[in-house]
Amino acid sequence: MLEYLSERGKKWVRTLPPLVKAHFDNFYNMYDKEKNPKGLVNMGTAESHLVNKEVCDLLRKSAEHMDLTGYNIHYNKFEGSDEFRTAIANHWQKIIFGEDSDVILGKEQVAACAGCTVALETLATLLAEPGDAFLIPAPYYSSFVDDINERAGVLAIGVPCDETLSRDAFEKAYEETAREGKRVRAILFSSPNNPIGIVYKEEAVRGLLDFAMEHDLDVISDEIYAQTVFDPEANFVSTMKLVPASYRHRVHVTSSFAKDFVLSGFRTGMCFSFNPSIIQGFASITYYSSVSSHTQSLLTALLKEPELGDIMELSRRRLAKAYHIFSEGLADMGIPTMKSQAGIFVMADFSDYLEKQEFAAEQVLWEKIYNELMINVSPGQLFGCSRPGWFRACYAFDEDTVEEACRRLRTLKKVN
Repeated sequence: MLEYLSERGKKWVRTLPPLVKAHFDNFYNMYDKEKNPKGLVNMGTAESHLVNKEVCDLLRKSAEHMDLTGYNIHYNKFEGSDEFRTAIANHWQKIIFGEDSDVILGKEQVAACAGCTVALETLATLLAEPGDAFLIPAPYYSSFVDDINERAGVLAIGVPCDETLSRDAFEKAYEETAREGKRVRAILFSSPNNPIGIVYKEEAVRGLLDFAMEHDLDVISDEIYAQTVFDPEANFVSTMKLVPASYRHRVHVTSSFAKDFVLSGFRTGMCFSFNPSIIQGFASITYYSSVSSHTQSLLTALLKEPELGDIMELSRRRLAKAYHIFSEGLADMGIPTMKSQAGIFVMADFSDYLEKQEFAAEQVLWEKIYNELMINVSPGQLFGCSRPGWFRACYAFDEDTVEEACRRLRTLKKVN
């Protein structure tokens, strides 16, 4: 039946990416100690399962408090209702600027949409032409590439660097991209970082902003994990708070209810921008990807619940515990990891388990872990890692599930 489709339509008739396929192939075969002890431990999908009950209980309470009238069940502004965007602005004011800041985040600086993926794609469409490039510090969130390129046509240029966000590395990448005849239009990065889980220090982000301002670039700071910082020594500061007021309209923050609120299935993200043209652009483009009025009403009520802060603090404590169980379990196996401070994942070095030190062998190892151990993890090549053997594993599960993953991984044999 493929012949009846357009050429562009045929492009979309394809199998899912391997990691996504791995998730959905076992969607009804997930590990459960009592009901399904041989099921898949899905450490490849960035979701937290640590406060499912608490969030569901709070949602039931919020459903009783939500404003549900004729006004809430009909069309509303495509970028989000005034009530929803105001509730978002009030909550993220504390995260981005702080409650005592002179800079106030209002509904005018907020656009809601059907997930953070839509927010990133929309920003790519509004800021760049097809063939333009975004610089992204590597390792980076693998789906950044699809988010900005699949439909918007923007190129993702990885910039290998550490947590200092080396100015020299960005200058080199900028010059090389320009020599190839491509225009660099913006910097895109996740803060805290996905997949490593580090929280960038203030001086590193300031250095990145200095580079952007010198080269007249916009900055997209994906702060979807800002409320998952569990390391007491880490101090998250929003990129938008650090940028000079004169350049604030060139910095755009994305976030979502998916990670911090463990509501990935709600498909609700947002963009914060002090460029009114960006918000107006969202209002037009999200005609095709707006959030349902019912979801907006429910989440508006959720953001007003006094218990929300306690649940998110509980989530951070449980994240810290799960991280220590998993990272220490890997250490006992002699598997090095990068220190994580936030997020729901850890990068682990399985290079001793590769038949050859090449990315093809990394793929073979992934298939072995998936098919034989029934654990889904993510190969580092997807995140722009410079050498093979790194894998990202999402550990935000109950203690029993994390320990089961460690038990299975201990059956792996290192290459002599």
